[in-house]
Amino acid sequence: MMKKSIFAVAVASALTLGAAQAETVLYGSIRYDYESKKDNAIEKDHSGNALKKFNSNRVSNLNDAGSRIGLKGSEDLGNNFAVIYNLEWGFDGMTQDESKGFKTRLAYMGITSDYGTFTAGRQDNPFKVTIVDDTIADDFNGGNVITTATQRAMTSTLKSAKPGFGNKYDVDFDRVGKVIAYTTPEFAGFQANAAVMMDADLYPTNSRKNDDLWTVNAKYAYDLGADNQILAKLGYIQGKVSGAEVGHVMKKSSKVWGLYIGYLSDSIKVSASYADGNQSNINGQSGPKAKSKGWDLGASYSFGPNYFSTVRATYGQSELKVDGDKDKVKSWAVGFEQKLSTRTRAWVEYGNEETKYAEDHSDKKKDNVISIGMRHDF
Repeated sequence: MMKKSIFAVAVASALTLGAAQAETVLYGSIRYDYESKKDNAIEKDHSGNALKKFNSNRVSNLNDAGSRIGLKGSEDLGNNFAVIYNLEWGFDGMTQDESKGFKTRLAYMGITSDYGTFTAGRQDNPFKVTIVDDTIADDFNGGNVITTATQRAMTSTLKSAKPGFGNKYDVDFDRVGKVIAYTTPEFAGFQANAAVMMDADLYPTNSRKNDDLWTVNAKYAYDLGADNQILAKLGYIQGKVSGAEVGHVMKKSSKVWGLYIGYLSDSIKVSASYADGNQSNINGQSGPKAKSKGWDLGASYSFGPNYFSTVRATYGQSELKVDGDKDKVKSWAVGFEQKLSTRTRAWVEYGNEETKYAEDHSDKKKDNVISIGMRHDF
């Protein structure tokens, strides 16, 4: 209750500030959907022993599909320098459970000028932005409809990963805290960034020294005219992780590179992305090495007045391989989106995911979800 009161005061104060200074903006997005999902669970006998066989049950629910609220703005410092800032919280509007209350998504400030932009704080992972943002899969609205194969490849490398242990993609690395980042000015369609992530909470302290992760990325946008563009992005991320082994903690080094290429226009959008990573032991320690890779292909077509109607489809594959054992995931999704205004949209989407685990070659875990929802941005 105290947290909610503090947040309410902060928003009220920000609104008062915004009335006097136009550079402070309150924004947000409310996203709800009806979801029908096939829920997979491992069957067990009467003694609770797993039978290595998956049983499918369909579950329906009303969900929050990623609602959030935020404050952003800037202050002119003169000589083409300005302070910028962005605070954003995600929330679950479908529950009053405080454990699912406001959670910090973004919290950064920085300096921008003709020489580029420096930012510090909790930010979007620049490497994730390189391989996931602008993909067709990222355009889907339902929160559980699709996850990109390139992102699964990234997360299974950056965290301690072993095949055959169920869902190991629970850490998404969309956003990371305690980041210092620099973004160059745009020059003839080219732009680059670099970031160092020093988050003691990201990995155990006994596996880190100073920087936990660092990344460099670049993009090039070629304007074809008439609102047509070819966008290409390339990135690399490296860090140290810890892998729990029997009796001790293994220290591992993770490296991932990825690329994206897309064609963007008012009516047609096509995207392709790829990520490739490996995880190895450091300090002369023995142990298994892991390799991961993933790719996504997608396309969308917008039509009607103001291109307010859109159909889209995406397909991707990812795999995690450790000492010959391999988990493989195939995912695809199709959807229809109808904009009701420039800030309101409705959708119907279907996603399907099939996982084959290294520890059990006889069964595949198959999931699918139908999402029907609405979103309003303000």
